[in-house]
Amino acid sequence: MAIVNINISILNPPKPSQLLKSGAMISQGGTTLTPGKYQLLTGSSDLSDYLKTVATTSIAWATGVVTVTLASPHGLTIGDDVLVAISGVAPSAYNGSVMATITSTTEFTYSLTTNPGAVTTQGNVIPPASLEINQMNTVFWAQGTRRAVYVLELGTGDSADGVSALSDFIAEDVSLGNTYQTFFSYLAPREWDTEPTFKTLVNNYTSPEYLVKFFVTTTINTYTAWVNAAYPNVYAGVEAPAVVGTEFSMASHFQSSLVNDPGSSNMVPPMAYRFLYGVTEYPPAGNGTLLKTLKANNINYVGDSAEGGLSNKMIVAGHMLDGNPFNYWYSVAWCAINLELDLANEVINGSNTTINPLYYDQDGIDRLQKRGLKTLRSGISYGLILGQVISTKLDQTTFNENFNEGDYSGSAVINAVPFSSYTSLNESAYADGEYGGLSAVMTPKRGFESITFNLNVTNFVG
Repeated sequence: MAIVNINISILNPPKPSQLLKSGAMISQGGTTLTPGKYQLLTGSSDLSDYLKTVATTSIAWATGVVTVTLASPHGLTIGDDVLVAISGVAPSAYNGSVMATITSTTEFTYSLTTNPGAVTTQGNVIPPASLEINQMNTVFWAQGTRRAVYVLELGTGDSADGVSALSDFIAEDVSLGNTYQTFFSYLAPREWDTEPTFKTLVNNYTSPEYLVKFFVTTTINTYTAWVNAAYPNVYAGVEAPAVVGTEFSMASHFQSSLVNDPGSSNMVPPMAYRFLYGVTEYPPAGNGTLLKTLKANNINYVGDSAEGGLSNKMIVAGHMLDGNPFNYWYSVAWCAINLELDLANEVINGSNTTINPLYYDQDGIDRLQKRGLKTLRSGISYGLILGQVISTKLDQTTFNENFNEGDYSGSAVINAVPFSSYTSLNESAYADGEYGGLSAVMTPKRGFESITFNLNVTNFVG
């Protein structure tokens, strides 16, 4: 018989949430994945294993026009002019990105002035949907390799079909709660810009409680339809007039939003003016008024950093459509995720220790408040939250009055309504084990976006 008996209880810290690092590039028939399925990409070459291509069976040149016959239907609309890519054909003059006219379910034509000669080796055609997801992939990885990304396949069809499929996917995803939610942000196809049902979908997730963001490519002619709604969950941008065929500019902004990895030695910088790579800047020459208008309307674009004596491309200006910087809503999402994570961890661990159990009393409330304050301190050290942490123990009415008087401006505050006050006002709360007396005030950190310097020139008068 043992003289000493040891009771062991194990307390574990929470595993950090990965939700804010998770994003999906949307494909609509561009991959071989089953519709509704997604695949993690950890490098630029991973997409090639899933990129949809169609083999050619015949390629013939006649009087400046090439006719291409495919081994299977391409799924494109007859009569449309679309960009496709041809590869693997010999002679090689047939290869490249071409503007094709769809003439049947398995054929298209394109212009080629010089006859390359008879085809000796058949090749493959990359259809428009595959080209676009490949553009997204190329630009995403041009920013670096620090963050993996998913490709989400929604299946073939028109833009309305794709939006409907995404709507079903998101509805199922967010129903699990942010602990189990798969994706924080989505990079939408260009074609969705003018699709009315896409704006309807976006509008369904504008509440701050929904941790879902959309990256949208719009145009100079269509962006005002987005501006008028001022969606807080949409990051919209335009591409330069002369983007090359391998570029999807918004993929660079999308990657920059996902690469954040908050830590005390890895703070989150402002989204505005972050460097971008492998993208084309919107030319400032002759476009000064237009670019000012875009910025004033929270439409982002790729600019240059010449004003700072640098040659890098950069984000201008990193705003959501409601006018708040991306960092603003990122900070809100970080607080929501981590306050839930840390408080739930405290409750669960408190039920699994005989040394220091967590009980529903004043000491227990104090303990939960301290855990929440620790979370906010982390947010401050990570560059997400402004000010210093303050704890208060006030009834909700007094706390609200102080807040309205501006007493907590520039501070991160957590109030915990005392046990006696809360249970007297909520008579069934103690019996049900429910406590709703915790509330917080926080101000997201922002970066400088414009500086006015007053210079007074004098000739020593007076």
